Amino acid sequence: MLILPTASSADQKQRAQQLLASVAGQRLHCTIVVFGEGDRAREIASRADVRAENNAFRKVVWIPDVSVLAGDSVFAALMDQAKAGVEAVALTLRFQPSCCLRGPDAVDFFKLELAFADALAGKLLP
Repeated sequence: MLILPTASSADQKQRAQQLLASVAGQRLHCTIVVFGEGDRAREIASRADVRAENNAFRKVVWIPDVSVLAGDSVFAALMDQAKAGVEAVALTLRFQPSCCLRGPDAVDFFKLELAFADALAGKLLP
């Protein structure tokens, strides 16, 4: 699991954007991005990481402070999802939104598995 730094300084914000850009540019993984701080986000990230374990085509990125994405148009779709109350979003190999998770679905192992499968298959949000 990749945990992005918070925006405590301009350097940290830039580092977070670089790390996420490197994940987006690899085109090797379907990715579940988890938004937010605290126990709930930690639980979602941990459960998603269990589903990604031992699978070279899956990655989990936890963004505790979504403000690190502000100002970069590449991550505008992720910012929009976070602002809409989505707790996690699955992204395809091309880093396109495939599935949004919130509420009980975000911590359900089966729903997390389906999110990874849909993202790997290239299924996109309508």
